[in-house]
Amino acid sequence: MRILGFIALSYSDQGGFWYRDLGLLIRRLREMGHDAWLVAFKKEDDLPSGEWPVIVATPEELADPAWWKAQAPEALILNAWSAPRWHAIRQAATSLRVPTVEKLDTDGVKSPRIWLRSALELACDVHSDTADPFWKRAFIAARESAKVFLVRLVPAVMDARMARTMSLVPVYAAESPLAASRVRRFLRISGASPVPRVVTIPHPVNTQFMAFQPGDAKEKLVVAVGRWRAVNKGWPLFFEVAKRFLALCPDWTIVVVGPPPLLDATAQREVEALGSRLQIVGLRTPEQIAALYRRARIYLLPSTWESFNIAAAEALCCGCSVVGPGQLASVHYFASFRSGTVSHVRDVAHVTDALMTEVEEWAAGQRDPAAISQTAIELFSVDSIAKRFLAIFREG
Repeated sequence: MRILGFIALSYSDQGGFWYRDLGLLIRRLREMGHDAWLVAFKKEDDLPSGEWPVIVATPEELADPAWWKAQAPEALILNAWSAPRWHAIRQAATSLRVPTVEKLDTDGVKSPRIWLRSALELACDVHSDTADPFWKRAFIAARESAKVFLVRLVPAVMDARMARTMSLVPVYAAESPLAASRVRRFLRISGASPVPRVVTIPHPVNTQFMAFQPGDAKEKLVVAVGRWRAVNKGWPLFFEVAKRFLALCPDWTIVVVGPPPLLDATAQREVEALGSRLQIVGLRTPEQIAALYRRARIYLLPSTWESFNIAAAEALCCGCSVVGPGQLASVHYFASFRSGTVSHVRDVAHVTDALMTEVEEWAAGQRDPAAISQTAIELFSVDSIAKRFLAIFREG
């Protein structure tokens, strides 16, 4: 089957496209014998080397139905997040009337009318950085909040446009069951016609590295992975939880992967006082991260917002359980197979309670890393995800 997977980003061989998300999926589909290609925007100063199965084109070319017809796909995967700004491309691609699925990369809050508080947090967080001065953060928060309230009060500003463009695609994929239900609610209240189908298809995990191995010994270790300078990754909450947790559990260790935020002198002293029990190790290769997951019992997810969180899914595939706040739609999914504890309030006390609960579950023998890994691989492996897309395509 000839399958095109379009992502609305500018392509570069050095952009990390092939090791996660749609690029990883395209690679697996090719390994399964399909004529699968990634389609992305052309960067005139950084053209593909020819090493990878990618087709690049300008937005203008992709908005032309003739371009898509010339490619002769038998199925399409769109990765354009239902964004109205790509309506012309979506319209051109779907004019072929071949089986099409659009990946949403979403927690399901497609509008402030679905959940105002979450929409406000996301709008403010994604435009801020932990290194921004207070005045800049305040300005960004005021500006983005005004936009959110405008959409909430006048749905035609964005919701009607999004509903119109979503009506072009027959099937949408949200990354968790709760996210899928929220998207269905958005389609109902926004007046989409025809109403597309919404299914749950997570982001894929490359289980070449991320899998529990028989004989792996699980240590009293918590792992957290993130781009910690991004506001939504929740470093302030994480750090306060870590201090409380390590005081309560003196025989446990926490390892933090990823570039840390800029720490002030007080925070730096607090990190140093914890010694080797709080290890901030910076960037690591997938193999090194997998080795940590295979040793760890618990993955801690402190974010304010996530559409999914691939790192948590990878940790589950390695037999970890997950602790995180219930406002994240994916956390309920991650904890749904005796594989974690949901904190129903996102604050230091409640997340610490959830983490302590998970410690007790492991101590009581209520967590089976092999069973967690097996179920997670069935749900999240790139092989499973590829088969889900193929099943939809074969349904027509």
